[in-house]
Amino acid sequence: MKKTLLFAFTITLATLSHAQITFGVKAGGNLSGVQGKDAPGTSAMFGFHAGVQAGIPIKAKLPSGDLSLQPELFFSTEGAKMKVEAQGDGDQIISTTAKGHLNYIDLPVLLQWRHPSGFLLQSGPQLGYLISAKLKADGQSTDVKDEFKKTNLSWVLGVGYAIHEGKLGFNLRYNFGFTKLSKPVDGEPAGKAYGRVLQAGVFYTL
Repeated sequence: MKKTLLFAFTITLATLSHAQITFGVKAGGNLSGVQGKDAPGTSAMFGFHAGVQAGIPIKAKLPSGDLSLQPELFFSTEGAKMKVEAQGDGDQIISTTAKGHLNYIDLPVLLQWRHPSGFLLQSGPQLGYLISAKLKADGQSTDVKDEFKKTNLSWVLGVGYAIHEGKLGFNLRYNFGFTKLSKPVDGEPAGKAYGRVLQAGVFYTL
């Protein structure tokens, strides 16, 4: 995955001096969760993302449509809900819902194909950098950033549609996380729990 991301960045830099680059802004909602053998009983939670993007045309002979590279940089709130139990008064066990909030700065580098009709497809690697992690339950908040890995590698698949000469558009994406979210603890390997994020958003090219 790291080699794939480095290759994508190399192509991006190589085409910068020969392409007419466009820039834009983007924002939308997230429906994120955690999946894996060591993530039982978790459920999805809502969040948001917002940031900037660039479009770098790629010269290629295609039957229809255009290819481009689309690097982006945005803030994304992710995480999951989980049922937890705590000790109450005496022998009482209290069951409650905790929310794990993982906030990332995400940097995807996507290959995009756009049809003349405005329909588009996107796919590519994404590197996320964790800036904060908190566990919240019953009005209490605990900083758990040290328990999670700083970086998260994932793969992005997306579809979208652009209108008004491609200036305004909408997209829907799914991010498959490949990195185990947590760090190893006391010599034990990291749990098999991976991030999954469904994103729906809008973008505008300046």
